[in-house]
Amino acid sequence: MALTEHVYLGHDNSIDLLLTADDVAIDTSGITSAVLTVGSTKYTSTNQAADQVKWQGVGYATGEVRLFLGDQSLSPRTYTATLVIYTATATSGIVWGELDIVVHAEVGGS
Repeated sequence: MALTEHVYLGHDNSIDLLLTADDVAIDTSGITSAVLTVGSTKYTSTNQAADQVKWQGVGYATGEVRLFLGDQSLSPRTYTATLVIYTATATSGIVWGELDIVVHAEVGGS
């Protein structure tokens, strides 16, 4: 069963994930890029400020990856998403699994 997360269009909520191997949070400093596929849309990240996937920053825990999708052009519905992490030694990428993302139309005011 896939993990279910929620995105609220027009808002700054993030999806915060903890990447682990053998129940231990991984060191994200070796990540060179990440690709998040939501439905048929791919978001490629190198951990820049404007990227949708970020894995190192002030306040991030060891192994934490944050997904920022509230400002994207996604239609409200449920998507299956896949996160692939790339490192210098995993140049073909490591699939960290799938999650279901429920996208909600903007709620409240902006």
